[in-house]
Formats: sequence, C-alpha cells, structure tokens
Amino acid sequence: MEIQVQPHDENLEEAILGCILQNQKLYWKVEPYLQHDKVWYSHKTRTLYHLIGQMIRNGEEIDLKTVSASIPKKHRELITVYWISGLEENSGFPSMIVTYAKKLYEKYIMRETIEVSEKIRTLAYDGNQLVYDILGDTHNMIGGLLELNPSQGFDFSKTLIKAIDEIVERDTSLVKSGYSGIDCFAGGFTKGEVTIVGGRPGHGKSTFLINVAANLVEQGYKVALFNRELPNTEVIKKIICLESGKLSYSMVRNSEFSKGDRKELESISNHLKDKYSSEQFIMFDAIRDFRTSMIEVRKFRPDVVIDDHIQLIDPPKGIDQRRLQIEKICNDYKWLAKTQKCCVILASQLNRQLEYRTGNDQVPQLSDLAESGAIEQIAENVYFMHYHHKVNPGNSKLNPNKITVYAKKVRYGKTGSHVLGYNGDKCKIYGTYLEYEESLRT
Repeated sequence: MEIQVQPHDENLEEAILGCILQNQKLYWKVEPYLQHDKVWYSHKTRTLYHLIGQMIRNGEEIDLKTVSASIPKKHRELITVYWISGLEENSGFPSMIVTYAKKLYEKYIMRETIEVSEKIRTLAYDGNQLVYDILGDTHNMIGGLLELNPSQGFDFSKTLIKAIDEIVERDTSLVKSGYSGIDCFAGGFTKGEVTIVGGRPGHGKSTFLINVAANLVEQGYKVALFNRELPNTEVIKKIICLESGKLSYSMVRNSEFSKGDRKELESISNHLKDKYSSEQFIMFDAIRDFRTSMIEVRKFRPDVVIDDHIQLIDPPKGIDQRRLQIEKICNDYKWLAKTQKCCVILASQLNRQLEYRTGNDQVPQLSDLAESGAIEQIAENVYFMHYHHKVNPGNSKLNPNKITVYAKKVRYGKTGSHVLGYNGDKCKIYGTYLEYEESLRT
C-alpha cells in the first residue's frame, strides 16, 4: 500500500529562513502568509521561525551567532548551529521570498483542504446525521478554508475614493480631534499613547469615532479604522450622511431617494473621492484577531489607529480569563502605539451597572468599564460618551440632540465634561450644541 505524504516543501521553508537570516527586514514581507503555525510542515523550521520572529519584535539584531545563542536548551538537539549556518549558505534569492511564502502557504491550504475533505467524508458516512446538517457543517468548514486567505488590505478607491499624490506630514506628537471642547482636556491625542472611548450600546461611540476619523482625514492624517461590529458598507453610509449634511441615514439604509437626493448622493460621492485616499484612509471589517491587525498597521503606517471595539477582538490563545485576555490586547495595542509612533483610539463597552443607577449616579465612572482595571491602566485618556436621552427617553427635559463627553482619566491634562451637538439621522457630531442649532438654520 502506497503511503501518501501530505503536500509540503521543506526546501522552501529553509529558503525563507535563510533569506530572513541574511536580511531581517524580509520578515515583515512574508509575515502575512506565515502567521499560522500550521503553515510550517516541519517542526524544526516552525520553531526557528517563531524564535527569529520573537527576537525581531523585541528589537534584537539577528545573525548566526545571536540566533544560535537564543535557542532554548530544550531545542538545541533539534536546532543545531551547523543546521542554521547551512540555511544561510543555501538560502534562496531574497527578491523571491514573497513568492516562496505564497507557495508555502498554498501547500498549507492543500493540507487543510485534505483535512476538511476527510471530515466531510466522515460526516457523509455517518448514517445518524440529517443530510441538511451535513450540508450546513460542510458550508461552515469550506467557509473557514476561504477565510484562511491572507488579508489583501482594503482598497477604498474601488468604492468611493481615489488616491491623492501627497500626504501632509505632521511634526507634532499631538493630534487634534477636531473638537476643541474635547482637545482642551489633554491637547488632543498623543502619538505613542492609547485613548479609550467608552459607552453603553446606542450612546454614540461608533458615530463619534467615525466623525473623529473624518476630522483627522480632513487634517491630512493617515487613519486606519477597524470595524469589529459594523460592516464597511454601513460605515461608508454613515460617512456619506455626515459629509453630506443633507442625506438622511434612515433614508440611505432603506434606499428611499427623491431625484434631489440622488443628485446629492452623486455630488457627495465625488467629494468623498477627492477627500479620502487609499493612501490616507483604510478600514477593515473582517479581521478578528490582534495579530493580523498589527500586520496591517505595520504595512500602512498610519498616524491614528481606531478600533471599534476591543471586546470583539478574538481572545489570545492560551489565556482563559476574560480580564487577562483584555489586558493582553490592551498591552499589545500600547506597544503597537509606541513602536509605530501612532495614536491608538479604542472603543470599549461599559458593563450594565450604569443602567441600574439613577440621577447623577448615571454618569459613567472608570469602574463601569468592562474589565476596567486592565483597560484603565494602559490608557492615557479615558472618555465616556453618555446620551442622557437614551437612558431616560421619557424625560422631556433631556434634549435628544445633546451628548455629553466625560473625561474621567487624562494623564497629561484635566478631567471634566463637554456637551456635543448630535444629529443621529445625519450621523453627525457637532463640537457644541450651538453648532447643531446653527446647522438647522443653514
């Protein structure tokens, strides 16, 4: 009986490692294809790749001597100095390393396809399962295979944006939000730091962050937006409404247009194509883990990263407690902000305790943050969005067009509160309520 060996190519694996040993910058070119452990067929090459990756992330220089000295004692019989030196001597062409990685990734997909096919075969032979259950499981497994494809990034130009030639470079570490009443607390967002924007569902967190992103793009900053909850198409609809100032979000969602509305839609689309650029603005709605998010940030090198929201990021492997999972994600974002010299703005959910309080006690507190200790510790600023009308809709004294921002932690400034104007149907947040009133007269 012929023994079938699963698709693999150890020569390719060794060629990639040899190229990286000669030029560690090549590591980041192949990382999107090699982040899954199972891409590496050989335990030896997989172990060395992870060791080299850890050294690079720690800012260490790598060569034969430094890598050999870093091999843990338990792996020294497996990974010898002689074998590592052979990798350098017999490496492939550095210019071909991405091609090598793609080929290696294809071998991995083939192995996964074989594994999934065997599972489907087993289900089909099991006479106790209904045929539609089998089809449902098959659909899920095939969908999982399709999701293994490496992220190719987000090209907004295919929908609304065309590229601009130059990006205005900013020298200051402070990035203004576009809302003077909020910037007065800390001067703005700081590159290398993390800001938390918290709130209960429906209190305007996502709308606020989309408005902030629009303000930052207007100022010429590069912005990366991770949409964990909303699909990109819904975010684009919100951008259309807030940039237009005339189109209704409910109308856009339901495709209810008059002739005048259609003309406005065409006009604002042209404006968006001029304002936004795939070189300046990028967003994702299908990335579930932090590791892949980090790779995209490293490739795009934004001034500001906005993540909406962190509780929906897949938990790190090997950590069971939810508090520790969130702590790891927050710490990873902190290091990303420092190493990439960018501002990080994270949306965070609040726990339900706020809903059981009354009167002045309904103002959000730091303890209302879900997993508050882990989140509060790493944040430079913690701002809360609080929509009073949402909490007490029957109270006629509460204006539905006001949202209060509470600055509860400001490391380099002062705490306090500020009232913003709010028009939910236009997806628009105004710097003050007076600005909202003035918009009604124009």
